[in-house]
Amino acid sequence: MADSSENALILALIMANLIAGFGLAIPISKGLCRLTNKRRFFRYFAMLVGIYFLECVAFAWGMCTQVFTISLSFVWGTIFALWLRDSAPAGKIIRTGLFVALYGCLPTISFCVTILAVWIIAGNGLLSVEQAGQFGIPGFVPWPLNTMLGFCVALSAGTIILKTAITTCIVSLIVKARVNSLSGT
Repeated sequence: MADSSENALILALIMANLIAGFGLAIPISKGLCRLTNKRRFFRYFAMLVGIYFLECVAFAWGMCTQVFTISLSFVWGTIFALWLRDSAPAGKIIRTGLFVALYGCLPTISFCVTILAVWIIAGNGLLSVEQAGQFGIPGFVPWPLNTMLGFCVALSAGTIILKTAITTCIVSLIVKARVNSLSGT
């Protein structure tokens, strides 16, 4: 990519992440206020924006391998389950864990959507193996994953599936273990 294209991509990524990170922290913060019966919107909002920032760092640090961002699923699942396990019914806590997991997927999704938009605007083909190789997708990756569209769809879908499964499973296990210990089973 040319220098101006790289600057446009960086600016687009920053804008997409600011909009997603701050914008979607609002409804999740409101949900946490309802769940905990506490009026701590700004505290929850700041916490979620911090989570989003860490997810962005983990995504960049992993250079699209998703190792670090998937690892954070274990952290968020454990923290949220332990924090909320006495605050609400198990189903509501698990649903909140799902929303937090999806929120943590946004840096990957915003990266993929922004890359695809800039890619199309630059006049590149979404299914061109040659152009995707010039972008940096290795040649050994099988078709259609070796195209920009295939790569971005696989990266986003894999992140969503793994992060939501891991986070919600951990939340579910911890919360249900707490419920079982209280009921004596």
